[in-house]
Amino acid sequence: MVASSAPEAAPTETGMVGTSKDDAAATEATEPAAGGTLAEIATTRNARLYFDVGSSALPANASVDLANVLATLKSLPDEKARISGFHDETGSAATNAELAKKRAQAVQQWFESQGIVANRIVLDKPAVTEGGGKPEEARRVEVSVE
Repeated sequence: MVASSAPEAAPTETGMVGTSKDDAAATEATEPAAGGTLAEIATTRNARLYFDVGSSALPANASVDLANVLATLKSLPDEKARISGFHDETGSAATNAELAKKRAQAVQQWFESQGIVANRIVLDKPAVTEGGGKPEEARRVEVSVE
């Protein structure tokens, strides 16, 4: 079992769990997922980004919030990133689905700009967030390493 030296992730001002640039660099130097604890594996194999209303521009904290997933993808070349965009039920379903798709594509483009080849990235069909939870949950993109 390989122990990770990366510190626990802390919530950012958007409520997103992220790490500092120093933490991200330290994480890249470790073996992120192999044999780690469930908490370590979850933070290195999964990420959530929350977007502004009506926007598909990556949030300012995107590179920090995606750093652990990027490090995992770089260290496990046979794994793929699955990217899922979400939207709510209000307004035009077609408009919301298109915005969720553009958000997911923005994340895809970021990974490609970081050296992850397109055939290692899978985009899911946009999904509706139901249940009337927190509004930002309907403006999220989730990334998981599989």
